[in-house]
Amino acid sequence: MIRFSRSPIRPIVFILGIAFGILFAMEPFAFFPAGGLAAFCGFLLFQELRKWNIKSALYWLVALSQTVNLVVFFWIPSSISAISGAGWAVSWTLFLTYGLFSHAKFYASYLGWYISLNVYSKYGKSEEETSALGWLLFPIWSVLGDLVVPQLFPWFWGNMAEGNLSFSQISSYVGIYGTGFFLLVGGSSLALILEKRISRTGRIGILVFGIAWTLGGFRLYLAPSFSVPAETPKLEENVLKLSASLIQPNSSPGKRELAENPEFMGQTISTNLELGLRSSLETSPPPDILFFPESAVPFHGTDPTDASVSGSSYSPTFHGTVLYLAYKTGADILYNELNQSPDGLKNQVTLISSNTGESTRYEKRRLLAFGEYLPFESIFPSLRSLFRETSRYVTGGTPKPLMGERYLKRKRFPSPPTEEEISLIQNPENFSKSFIDGGSDDKVVYQALPLICYEAMFPGLVRESIENASNDTFTFLTNPTNDAWFASRVEAWQHGGAVRFRAIEFGLTFVRPAVSGISFAVDSYGRILNTPTNYGEKATESFLLPATKLNKKGNTFFSRWGNIPFFLYSALITALFPFFASRFVRETRK
Repeated sequence: MIRFSRSPIRPIVFILGIAFGILFAMEPFAFFPAGGLAAFCGFLLFQELRKWNIKSALYWLVALSQTVNLVVFFWIPSSISAISGAGWAVSWTLFLTYGLFSHAKFYASYLGWYISLNVYSKYGKSEEETSALGWLLFPIWSVLGDLVVPQLFPWFWGNMAEGNLSFSQISSYVGIYGTGFFLLVGGSSLALILEKRISRTGRIGILVFGIAWTLGGFRLYLAPSFSVPAETPKLEENVLKLSASLIQPNSSPGKRELAENPEFMGQTISTNLELGLRSSLETSPPPDILFFPESAVPFHGTDPTDASVSGSSYSPTFHGTVLYLAYKTGADILYNELNQSPDGLKNQVTLISSNTGESTRYEKRRLLAFGEYLPFESIFPSLRSLFRETSRYVTGGTPKPLMGERYLKRKRFPSPPTEEEISLIQNPENFSKSFIDGGSDDKVVYQALPLICYEAMFPGLVRESIENASNDTFTFLTNPTNDAWFASRVEAWQHGGAVRFRAIEFGLTFVRPAVSGISFAVDSYGRILNTPTNYGEKATESFLLPATKLNKKGNTFFSRWGNIPFFLYSALITALFPFFASRFVRETRK
């Protein structure tokens, strides 16, 4: 029987408030007040745990981590089974083990906060001063946890703002971490108002939260609107307007048993070809770019040099299909493929030019554990027998922008396919010589910065891509994704809602084609550019893609300065508080 030194009711209530607050604050619910509830309960939990001994407090934090996983990320066990081929017993064991450290940021944040207050209180400070300092340090230590503690499936406190686009705009100034800081300030200030002794301090926090929200709303108010021109590409007010289409084929998850199944592969390629052609013929103005998702055609690649490498994944039919699409639609084709290199199998995004037929490739840098590689396999080779479906990908090197170019006066328009053309697809040589470059005088250059699947969850990877991109070039972000493995509509929305912040943070349009949903595009303010597709739907979506030039100094304040402002004002608050604490508490008590 478990015995508690204090009543467990309050910690249990606060833990449930945090977990359900996170769940309903994120997509697909995107209920902004729920984010405030999570922050409110988080601060109250920290205050409550300070009354318990440190060992008991850590047990409660383990309970918090497990509860968040069970409530918010309930889809993980079935996803582990689908991705790796593990049985339910192994998946649940791994899930519960993962829950012990998956939210280690809770432990780090609480311990930092707890130790800071204990050190301060040893100098004979009043309880009111200590409470005020606890309120100031709570958002700082919580965001530091987001910043420094690694996460496998990352979420940040700033994601709690997904339901409010105007408040989300402050991420253009302070990033997802700073957005979380101000949301935590608001939530903890509500809790402080309940303490009559220093309730006025809480009102100051609400004022800070309101100022941040107003600043974000003002940015959104000033955001330009983008009208659809009669033809594209179109240069207007230093913005390159491109017509684009998202292709969502809703392909089956590519399990290993299907890799050598010609019927499955033929049907998959045919579906993507049909959707690409149909979208091109139905879109006005005709698309300049077709976006295909990750694993639209699984297992295979289109790099002819791969054919000579052992274990080659080269598919002439796949190669011929994308060349034919580029030739027939007059659109550049951005798609995902797997190519074998001397180092191993690489997950890549490729852009084929409809002008020249030439390709540029990006290699995935951050692989998904148990899906794309097996952790500790070199130490425990027998793990492979438990996780049969886990791939053996290798990481890529320096991120490479995908450079494209479009004639300002379109040279080739989409036309219906013919039976004769379709019969030639299996030999890519039939189309590789069909591309004729008509000169450079009337061209405009753009660059796509890819992030494959979960890579877009990490702001640092986006920053690295931008650092290796060409300045003063029309730029957008793209995130080909495969969420089919997770078999969860909630996961697909959680993933999509989280990555939308990258557009706001870095001031670049963000395009997310997903193999089974949710596919969407947003502009540099996070405003939706198309109707998001439904999960499990076979669909195409056309939209106007406004590409802005990449500024050498950064397109937003955050892209220029990163997290430096957060560290500066956090250090300033912490350093100055001891000198002004007594006066601060005395004034706010009035």
